[in-house]
Amino acid sequence: MNNASALKAQLIHTWPAFFAQHGAFTPVQMQAIPPILAGRNVLVMAATAAGKTEAALAPLLERCLFAHPQADTPPQPALRLLYICPTRALVRDLYQRLATPLERLGIPVAMKSGDTGPVSATNPPAVLVTTPESTDSLLTRAPRLFTTLRALALDEIHLFDHSPRGDHLRCLLRRIEAIQRYHAVQSGQATPPLQRVALSATVADPAGVVPRYLTPTVETAPALPPVVVEAPGARRLDAELQPMHGFGDLVQALALRAPSAETGHAFIHKSLVFCNTRNEVEQIATHLRTHPPYAAEIFVHYSNLDPALRREVEARFAEAGVAICVSSSTLELGIDIGSIDEVALVGPPPTLPSFLQRIGRGGRRRAAMRVLCLARSPQEELHFQALLALAQEDAAVMRHAAAFAPTYHFRPSVLVQQLFSLLKQSPTGAVRLADLRRVSPVAMEDETLRRLMGHLTRLGYLQPGRPGEWRPGPTLDPLLDQHEIYSNIGADPLALLVVDAYSGRTLAHTGRLHMEGETLRLGGRTWEVVWRDRYRMAVRPVHPTVGDEQLRFQAAPFAMPLDVAQAIARRLSVARGRIVLVHDEQCVRLFHFWGDLYGLLLAELLQTYGQRRDPSYVAGAANGLCITLPAALPTLPAWEAAEAHRELRRLLPRVEPFLGLGRFHLLLPPELAEAAALAHCDLTRFEQLYRAATLIDAPPALAAQLRSV
Repeated sequence: MNNASALKAQLIHTWPAFFAQHGAFTPVQMQAIPPILAGRNVLVMAATAAGKTEAALAPLLERCLFAHPQADTPPQPALRLLYICPTRALVRDLYQRLATPLERLGIPVAMKSGDTGPVSATNPPAVLVTTPESTDSLLTRAPRLFTTLRALALDEIHLFDHSPRGDHLRCLLRRIEAIQRYHAVQSGQATPPLQRVALSATVADPAGVVPRYLTPTVETAPALPPVVVEAPGARRLDAELQPMHGFGDLVQALALRAPSAETGHAFIHKSLVFCNTRNEVEQIATHLRTHPPYAAEIFVHYSNLDPALRREVEARFAEAGVAICVSSSTLELGIDIGSIDEVALVGPPPTLPSFLQRIGRGGRRRAAMRVLCLARSPQEELHFQALLALAQEDAAVMRHAAAFAPTYHFRPSVLVQQLFSLLKQSPTGAVRLADLRRVSPVAMEDETLRRLMGHLTRLGYLQPGRPGEWRPGPTLDPLLDQHEIYSNIGADPLALLVVDAYSGRTLAHTGRLHMEGETLRLGGRTWEVVWRDRYRMAVRPVHPTVGDEQLRFQAAPFAMPLDVAQAIARRLSVARGRIVLVHDEQCVRLFHFWGDLYGLLLAELLQTYGQRRDPSYVAGAANGLCITLPAALPTLPAWEAAEAHRELRRLLPRVEPFLGLGRFHLLLPPELAEAAALAHCDLTRFEQLYRAATLIDAPPALAAQLRSV
């Protein structure tokens, strides 16, 4: 019996439902299924559409639901498998994919997100597909659901890691374990370790992901260490890079790929156009509607659109024969939108993982990914070239990402959110320091936790209870009532609804109120405000005019990270550790390739050092690649740790938005908030870059190229 036959024989129940239609296992399934069947915790890394979901679910189902069948008596309804996804749309998409095969197996499955109804505590599903936020909500409302849980899958783990949601997820895993330990003590029944499987197309730091998400606490640690499975087989990249000076260039590029009536050759039927901001999505979609490149339906997709409207867009785009969908990052993930012939990128995305996710959406079942990269400046062209070079070789991607992966630091703001959630969960309506210490994945001094509690008490979020206890304060009550305590993202609740004036249908959410008669763009169309009240703004569709105003949304700042900036240096054949000087008549441009954060800090240090010699010294503009200086430097000034620390502290108000410190960061005591921000800036890594740097004059050919950036 060969390996595939032996593996098939072990999947007695799940082979027909998940694999029989394909007739064989994919490479990642051959590697991942055996250790999962053996009960190991596993990190599975493989390309998009490689079969990772089935590789995790089939063996987990065999272990959790079929390993110990009850003789002639149906088992009591119980939650056995929790599948956590990063987005609501992915929850819905995965649920729809699993509903049919699990129905054949007789396994109840449900989904839970902010877009769905509640989960029954008396008749729970065996499999639940959900998000971290909805998992948190369930922990507060029905913690007993988790006493029977035997396994969980963490999808797209790279999107959680190094983020507030990843820290949130780590806390949730500890809370689930605590519930299971408590239940085991109360019932006198031993609880098996909670099996964990994490999935991703790309992980820059597998050695860090494994202990953060796949290694339980000491009390329930399994005897065998976690396993990392990495399957080769990335698809070929067929990319074209073109300049884009205006919307007309995009229209022309898409038109050249249109189905040809003259030749009968259909080149591109469906295109997915990614933009980096919601405003860009609206501007481009509006232009494509009025200047269509070919006879295609135009769709728009981004997070502020109403969930029902997004679902409608996904379904209609999937069914359309010839169509273009303009999207923000919301369609980076595996939402089912049908077969995509080509992905177009208007400007490079900010990070390498985001770039890989976007290009992976095209031709998911084909040997090649067709990608159109549209650069709006020479810098964007360099950015694209570096990303494309990395994406064409998996090993290079991983080596590059690992070399510049940020140091992991837990965000203490997540403990504020967890404190509020624990108060909601507590049967006594109170919490103690031990409760917060138990859910924290990093050790924190009791004095630090007391300062946190005291600060929240002064702000009115907490109030003293019995000795050693804290209860909800008056400021927290509205957040509890509005269910605003389960998320570490989405800085502030959006209070204003945009509704259709005729049907009353919710179209979007926005933080800005427009006056009656004003026009705005939404969903790639032009609308006029008909009436408004305190919470709603009613609009009707109108023909576009020159004076139309874009409906604006708050968005995170676009920052070039260190790894991308270093990739651009490699693309230009600039050796690691070199800072290149380009001499112009009026100034000198210093190309550091350190990204926005460290570039800004370097500019401030050079400004300080320059003014020591000349009070009139003024450094010019700084970005992720270069700094403009009034005069050349023979070398970088000697490293002064105290000076660098002072400059970084002074810069914190400007750089904190780049750091992703979490929704409740502003509720931390000032000293704890500052310490968290400084830790995420990683001054040690900046010092390493600074000390290793050597200034060189750019050779003529390189200087000419850099002057155009």
